[in-house]
Amino acid sequence: MKKWINGLAKVQLVLAAIFFIIFMVCVILQVASRYIPGISVFWAATIATYSFIWMVFFGAAITLREKEHFKLTILLDKLKGLPLLVLQVIIQVILIWFGYIMVSDGYEISQQFWGWTVNSMPQLKQGYMWLVLPITGVTFMIYALESLVEEFNKYRRDKGGYQA
Repeated sequence: MKKWINGLAKVQLVLAAIFFIIFMVCVILQVASRYIPGISVFWAATIATYSFIWMVFFGAAITLREKEHFKLTILLDKLKGLPLLVLQVIIQVILIWFGYIMVSDGYEISQQFWGWTVNSMPQLKQGYMWLVLPITGVTFMIYALESLVEEFNKYRRDKGGYQA
């Protein structure tokens, strides 16, 4: 299972990097089109926006998995043993719940906006932009479950000396 989750994280990281490159290319094209006559890239702003949103959400999922996200550790640093495990379980359950909300509401929003198109690119549906919510919501839940299992294993392994 760990190997599969590692693969999923690697795919997400590569996709985030690809979306970053697309974003940068579109921004450069937008700037160039302002200063170089004859270059017209009406679609660059839309693609830049979509790729930025996808990059940010994929990056957020990866930082959640790597535990590199913003967190307050005042309480985590003071607790040890079972109280720390209880707090870690509460945190991971909240993250799983948040992922579930992203999946359910993101799916609804994607469905709602699926028929809408973008003015500058009528062939591009707005639903694609919102589709990132349920996709990353699933990975939020997977990574939070993985972290939950790791916390239980760490607690069992450390036998009372468990700390953050």
